[in-house]
Amino acid sequence: MVAVALGALEGAVMRVCWEVQPPVTVRAVLGRLNEGRDQPLAYTTVMTVMSRLTEKGLLDRAPQGRGYVYTAAVADEAAIAVREVLRAHGDAAVTHFAAEASLDPQLRDRLRRLLEQSP
Repeated sequence: MVAVALGALEGAVMRVCWEVQPPVTVRAVLGRLNEGRDQPLAYTTVMTVMSRLTEKGLLDRAPQGRGYVYTAAVADEAAIAVREVLRAHGDAAVTHFAAEASLDPQLRDRLRRLLEQSP
């Protein structure tokens, strides 16, 4: 997996993928992105962006007919940020987060509840 820095169009594609019922086709994303646009995007542009988002690990792709359908591999932009921080800084990021959380009793309690609920 490569480092993730989303461009404007990548961010717009991800927002569509988060908003619609998965899985989604390139044509469905294109339709949503072109709503209200003066200059419509090309199908191949959106297809390329979605392929790159798959390479970045942000979309999952499955064959369907002669094309593919896509599903978001991350829940939201915060999940992307957390993934990147952990990838870039590893244990140090977790250590600093725990130290910050220990300073705030409400955050510490919320974190404890979330950890207890996680699988």
